[in-house]
Amino acid sequence: MDNRTKVKICGLTNLEDARFASGAMADYLGFIFYPKSPRYIEPGEAGAIINWLEGPEKVGVFVNQSLDEVNQIAKETGLDYVQLHGSESVEYCQLIDKPIIKVLHITSETTSESLKEQVALYSEVASYYLFDSKIGDQWGGTGKTFDWSILRDIEKVHPFFLSGGITPENVKQAIETVQPFGIDVSSGVEEEPGLKDFEKIEQLMEAISALE
Repeated sequence: MDNRTKVKICGLTNLEDARFASGAMADYLGFIFYPKSPRYIEPGEAGAIINWLEGPEKVGVFVNQSLDEVNQIAKETGLDYVQLHGSESVEYCQLIDKPIIKVLHITSETTSESLKEQVALYSEVASYYLFDSKIGDQWGGTGKTFDWSILRDIEKVHPFFLSGGITPENVKQAIETVQPFGIDVSSGVEEEPGLKDFEKIEQLMEAISALE
């Protein structure tokens, strides 16, 4: 299992889903603390869930929120990583108390060169990158894929998670094409925003295990 692509299941809002994801051998569990998200969870609720869980790394997702708020929530809930999903600066990232997963957004205007520049910019502050599609003003959770070939030149150099429209049906192709450190799924394993589909989680994990 050590060599397989890591799995991050994001947008968890309740203990039942989190425990199932943990039992299914997800490596990272994501909790969204951005109030405008349909998958938002109150920090107190997330902290109570995290206290129940052993094994997976716990990730908190934030979007252009104050440093004090991010660091306080990270400490109070017991997060292992802070995922920054907005346009946070390098200077901002340097003041975060936890290791950072920095999200870089892929739009129709993104080029290989512009993406390399973004990767280089955050290279000193990011433990991992996460590449996600961005549509309009929606910060993630779009359920839409992007052209994975744009990641070809950086896949061997920087560890990253692939996100954006990953499902049990396309995860094999995604991993074989991009060879990421990990994949990040949310809408692809849901019944509705914030409510996970256990059968889809099982199908996703089986598809990944079959690649070993």
